[in-house]
Amino acid sequence: MNLVKHLSLVAVIYVTATALSVQAAAPSKQFIIPMRSTVAAPQVQAPKFKSYREWKTEMVSTAQMKVTYLKTQIDSKKMNRRAASGTDPNLARGRNNLEAVASQDISVEKMEKQLREEQYDLEVAKDLSVTDYFAGYLTKVPDKKAAFKEVAGKLSPEEVAELMNAYANSVFGAHASDLPVSATNTSKESVR
Repeated sequence: MNLVKHLSLVAVIYVTATALSVQAAAPSKQFIIPMRSTVAAPQVQAPKFKSYREWKTEMVSTAQMKVTYLKTQIDSKKMNRRAASGTDPNLARGRNNLEAVASQDISVEKMEKQLREEQYDLEVAKDLSVTDYFAGYLTKVPDKKAAFKEVAGKLSPEEVAELMNAYANSVFGAHASDLPVSATNTSKESVR
């Protein structure tokens, strides 16, 4: 049990026990005025910003839910069409047959096209990197400095290395020839 989390509970128990012991020791003709004491426990702030893993998991699960929803809708429409084909007068043999089927096919075709797009988005979400997290999430929060501070401790060494590499490439370019002279002269002999 963490004492800090339960500090207010401990304070209430202590105040109650103290009041009861004072009341028991006091003469019976005196009135005890109940004490009210408020102890402010330190508030542990919940994280305001998502870590890279939380952000990526959210992106993937959102994309997965969209794909699943569309698949369910498409399957439902197809099953309804099959079930209705024998009973719906618009789908019976005749000249209205082509129109009813065509409108349903267009609706299903649109949904299937949207499903392909959502499946692509899901694959993209699965491949999101720390650089994407930085550019697509962290730079869009209102308090960037607080976000960077909070998230800095949550990144793994590999994620930090990826961010540093992306930063170096954006500042110095992808080629070593683009590096400034000071960055390429790192040995002691080149200083002399």
